[in-house]
Amino acid sequence: MASGRTHDIVNLLVLPPAVYFLQPTDFFGFTTGYLVGTFFLTPDNDIYLSKPNKRWNILRIVWYPYTKIFKHRGVSHIPIYGTVFKIIYLTAIFLLIFISFKYLMKYLYPEKQITFELKDFKTLILNQFTLSFFIGIVLAEIVHIFTDIIYSTFKKLIPKRRKRKR
Repeated sequence: MASGRTHDIVNLLVLPPAVYFLQPTDFFGFTTGYLVGTFFLTPDNDIYLSKPNKRWNILRIVWYPYTKIFKHRGVSHIPIYGTVFKIIYLTAIFLLIFISFKYLMKYLYPEKQITFELKDFKTLILNQFTLSFFIGIVLAEIVHIFTDIIYSTFKKLIPKRRKRKR
């Protein structure tokens, strides 16, 4: 398996040709998604002490339950599924925090109401930026997985050095 630094370098080297050849409709959304997928939402989020999880700093605690639910090189290393599961997981965490905040505000300030309608959520999800962002994350994940496959294949082909006896 390639190191975190190797993944970062390979993913960054693939970004310019990906933008050139894919010509995403929303350049900013795609590039942002690709960089988020390279540095924060990688297939290695299922390892608690991985480099991407450490980049979350104090918020890496969010990934602890995820590492207990999913084993390494399991669902996280399946293109598209891994991204979808991570996004669903983070959305569930966000919704728990949002609902908790909403009830706390309702308790502290009963005269004020926080509303959020489903049509607002659809507008947020169904737009060109979000679609390009998602495609960027998926492509970064695919590059990560292919880097693992290529690295592992070459590692198997190159014989291990034996230590000389003295």
